[in-house]
Amino acid sequence: MENQYEFPEKWLSYIQSQIDGLDEGVKREVEEQMALNTQNSANFSWALKDLQRAVEGEFIGALDHDQRVCFSSVSTDTRTLKPGALYIAIKGERFDGHDFIAQAIQQGAVAVLVSEVVKSIVPAILVDDTTLALGRFAKWHRQQMPVKKLIAVTGSNGKTTTKSLLLNIFQKVGRTLATEGNLNNNLGVPRTLLNLRPEHEFAIIEMGANHRHEIAYLTQLAEPDIALITNAGDAHLEGFGSLQGIVEAKGEIFQGLNKHAIKKGGVAVINADSNGYLDWVQMIKTLGVVKVVRFGESDKADIIISNLSTTDHGIQFNLTIYGVSYKVTMPVLGAHNAHNAAACVAISLSAGLSWCEILPGLNSFTGVAGRLQPQAISTGWLIDDSYNANPTSVKAGIHTLVNLAGQSILCLGAMAELGEGANEAHQEAACYAKQQGVNWLFVYGEATQNMPKAFGEQAFYFESHQQLAEQVSKVLKVHAQSSEAVNVLVKGSRSANMEKISQLLLSQFGCA
Repeated sequence: MENQYEFPEKWLSYIQSQIDGLDEGVKREVEEQMALNTQNSANFSWALKDLQRAVEGEFIGALDHDQRVCFSSVSTDTRTLKPGALYIAIKGERFDGHDFIAQAIQQGAVAVLVSEVVKSIVPAILVDDTTLALGRFAKWHRQQMPVKKLIAVTGSNGKTTTKSLLLNIFQKVGRTLATEGNLNNNLGVPRTLLNLRPEHEFAIIEMGANHRHEIAYLTQLAEPDIALITNAGDAHLEGFGSLQGIVEAKGEIFQGLNKHAIKKGGVAVINADSNGYLDWVQMIKTLGVVKVVRFGESDKADIIISNLSTTDHGIQFNLTIYGVSYKVTMPVLGAHNAHNAAACVAISLSAGLSWCEILPGLNSFTGVAGRLQPQAISTGWLIDDSYNANPTSVKAGIHTLVNLAGQSILCLGAMAELGEGANEAHQEAACYAKQQGVNWLFVYGEATQNMPKAFGEQAFYFESHQQLAEQVSKVLKVHAQSSEAVNVLVKGSRSANMEKISQLLLSQFGCA
């Protein structure tokens, strides 16, 4: 499929004509407008009657006649509810939000959205399913907001880093909303969309999933102008069944393009080096999306990565953008971050930004907490990559570790949601670590028990974080006086809580 994107020449003219940077007067105008917008945002509210229409609900309760009520925020959790909020009673597997309605009202909720008849001293709206109603309301709200570009991001690896890098780029140009933390599921995405305000020019929405049709649902709510798949790898195999299942599920994100206001300007951004590339090309064609931007090291890409090198302090690489090459230096570890950067450049150009607007965001990006974050220790570096893990990201972390000068210690917590192949995946990770030259392997979590045998000498399994940290401490103390550095990578799935290892080691060996 040929690239049918219409604007490469326009992009090149942006790059060539604006390379010297923004005019200082323009910058001042942007700053003044953002200050005014912040003031306007504080006065934002919704009318209860608009909620009722959007979710097709029924007014109930003692005050069901009072449709003049307005609410200034939306909450599904009484622990964070603010006065003036709408409280939505969500039913989960282990809780029922209807049990907390009285508490919500006591804390200042002015209305409630429910899926069962309740007695309430504030107006209530009854729907069949409050989770779906939250989504409907978020979609309705998104359609009311004049955001210039809404960007949706998914992928097996790199979603959060890419989202954060995009925010670092776009917030230097205009008011930008981005997903906070890991609010990327069927509750988190609607909550993020409801944070859109009239002053927002850009929005970056992260979308995660652990089974089919989740991304399809989320992208239909967000109706993105630009949709990105960072890659497809072996994450959440338990829910998707196979790598092909993951490829198809990630491709669902393109179903939301060209939906908003019946426009035809949606842009699909795909990784030409990833599993599933050809599948996505076919999906995009079938959906009638004609604007496609490819990134990667492949010569099939429109934005090509080359001359990639790593140091103890970051990465350097060239980006060739429709035939014009530029050098990029970023203060982040991990060669894979060059792909994240290329994806962000593809998105930024698609949104109308110029190269001189994009480059400062690349150059100043220092990464995301818990994701390949280097901390100086007395023997070298501790790389905290404890936020999450899957086989692909573990390999990327190992590659980063062994490229640092000195000896290496890998502290790995169990990888979750791998299904029947979990034992094999962990043993493969151990073999890969050995092949790449890792010197010590210390593991934690039931699924890791067979890894030391696959690795060989200087590999050990531990039943507690404390025991693992103590063993790493012994190794570091032995080598403390050595002229050769010893670096540590700490990684594991969220459930392994490997940040505890990082904290214990930094408390002993961290450098101020």
